[in-house]
Amino acid sequence: MYLYSNKTDGNGKWLAVIMLLAANLIVTAVIIVYMLIPSGGGSNGILAFESAEYGQYVLYIGLNDRHTYEQIIPTDEAVEIVNNIFAKHVGGWTMHHARGGWVDETDTLTQENSLVYTVAYANEVAVIAIMDEVLVALNQNSILIERRDISSVFYRGEVRNE
Repeated sequence: MYLYSNKTDGNGKWLAVIMLLAANLIVTAVIIVYMLIPSGGGSNGILAFESAEYGQYVLYIGLNDRHTYEQIIPTDEAVEIVNNIFAKHVGGWTMHHARGGWVDETDTLTQENSLVYTVAYANEVAVIAIMDEVLVALNQNSILIERRDISSVFYRGEVRNE
């Protein structure tokens, strides 16, 4: 009597596993390459983002005097002072008003008007120069700063042939 065996030497299974792994690797490589190729931007609705070479900085500038903990310089005047300092060092910024607060080392709650400036495409040397001048001009102890690594693009609309 002849018995039929369904056993194989296992080579066929390993070949199938290797082929599936290779296919998976190829698909993954294609996806990565597709993600890294910049789009043409504009006409097809996809923006071509670029990494900002120097990042984005957000400065939180309080308006209370560092000695009195009271606001001495009126907000509009402080905005004019800080805008002039920014204009000397960077090409553009966005500013908005905020209200901040903190509990100091004596457990005293202090609240103040603040100016929040966001600047992109500025180098760190320029940002430090801005902060050094603002600290003196507004008599501040410190400025809270955030550095964000971002991608951005200046969108100018679709190009029109006129």
